[in-house]
Amino acid sequence: MTQNSQSRGIVIPRQDRLTEFQFNEPISTPIADAIPLTNSTLAEATINIDDNNDKVYITATVGWFNAFAAAGVVAATFTLSRNGIPIASVVQTVSNATATEVDVFNVARIIFVDQPLPEIIPSQSSFIHGNVQVTYTLTADASDPTAATTGPITLTLSTIERNLL
Repeated sequence: MTQNSQSRGIVIPRQDRLTEFQFNEPISTPIADAIPLTNSTLAEATINIDDNNDKVYITATVGWFNAFAAAGVVAATFTLSRNGIPIASVVQTVSNATATEVDVFNVARIIFVDQPLPEIIPSQSSFIHGNVQVTYTLTADASDPTAATTGPITLTLSTIERNLL
């Protein structure tokens, strides 16, 4: 990947429910060289969990396309994984009904709220002590190697604390 491949984030004082925000924008503006979607890791970000009741609000967006040489249909699967375990995905297709060469574009979006306890806490009676890092990854796969992205690609994570009021 090019441009801006590091995750960035801020920690928000514990005044409200949102307490941490992390994001990765490996391609924030479209680029000239397309990145194939076949078995691709598109973005990754890590967030700290410090409470059994923490939830993580996740959003991911990928602008993608297929360069058709003739009529056809191409599918792409975008998957969110938590510490390597898939937790959400979306499958989209683009199609060309004509025999002419054409690029057909689409935008994949995933919005998901996760409570990452299964991998972090061995049993429900255990409690988190301190910060535990949880890594989320956005990957893609396509039914044809001509499916690609030129961006933008975004992955955002936000820790949501339970409301104690």
